Amino acid sequence: MKVCVVGASGFMGGEVIRLISMHPRLELEMACGHSTVGKKLSEVRPGLFWDKVIEDTDPAEIAKRCDAAFLTLPHGTSAALVEELVRLGVLVYDLGSDFRLKDPADVQRFYKRDAAPQQLLDIAEYRIPELTGGPRRDAKLVACPGCFATAMALGLAPLQGLTNEAQVFGVTGSSGSGIKPAPGVHHSLRSTSFTAYKPLSHQHIGEVSQVLAERGYTPQIDFIPHSLPAVRGIHLTILVEADVDAVKARFNELYADKELISLHDGPIPLGMTIGSLRVAFGFASQGGKTVIFAVIDNLLKGGSGQAIQNFNLQQGWPETEGLPLTGMWP
Repeated sequence: MKVCVVGASGFMGGEVIRLISMHPRLELEMACGHSTVGKKLSEVRPGLFWDKVIEDTDPAEIAKRCDAAFLTLPHGTSAALVEELVRLGVLVYDLGSDFRLKDPADVQRFYKRDAAPQQLLDIAEYRIPELTGGPRRDAKLVACPGCFATAMALGLAPLQGLTNEAQVFGVTGSSGSGIKPAPGVHHSLRSTSFTAYKPLSHQHIGEVSQVLAERGYTPQIDFIPHSLPAVRGIHLTILVEADVDAVKARFNELYADKELISLHDGPIPLGMTIGSLRVAFGFASQGGKTVIFAVIDNLLKGGSGQAIQNFNLQQGWPETEGLPLTGMWP
């Protein structure tokens, strides 16, 4: 299938292109951008070793040449393009936040902006494969989950019936803030520092609450994210009042047949999943309380890789085809 990546010069766009280059059933027909139009991919992402030239984002041209488009645009900017691409019959995977939340009131609450057109919100399918399954075969628009949201939803879903409250301490690598440097997220300002941000109000809480509510589970989530002085990765420490054996049993029950999820005793290193689509959980307990550790690569399972995983499932291909399954740490 011929595909297009819009936002090709960003971290997430570059990762989607890298994965497409290794996929036996996908061909990168178009790489689109804005400020980098006319440049070769190898100029803006040297590791791609690709002379393909970045093109202007023209919906009609995308529809003429491509079967599907992966959008990796800044949050809140993809709605107009998606509307046109869907109208032209292009299958769209949006890796931004524009279509993750179904309720416009939630969009305003968590993102402080107006929601995308309701008709697009209604058809968008939000998919974390291990919890929701893949997109329907006839889906026209797929909303890809955020990185913290992916790890947190997978870590909290098995707790249904065991607890109605969870405290979550999270850290994320600097690549999660995108390629454009900004105060507070630029790696130069965080590489020798450590800080919390958006305590109890991070936007991904909305996604997690939504996907868990669809399963009939509405826990109180107290989430405090932190800026990790590393480039990649998501590490969560989830604290709950629940019996550890019951927690482990639920995780085993829910994820027993999930190829990408592994369960371990004790704390686990973030590095074990970096460079792969894997999700790893560890468990510890003391005095009736259980600690769940969760680690993923934010750009892969938390973004580009999960998008390709969903695409594979929608097309009826092997779920992990063309995807990296082993970590590269150290």
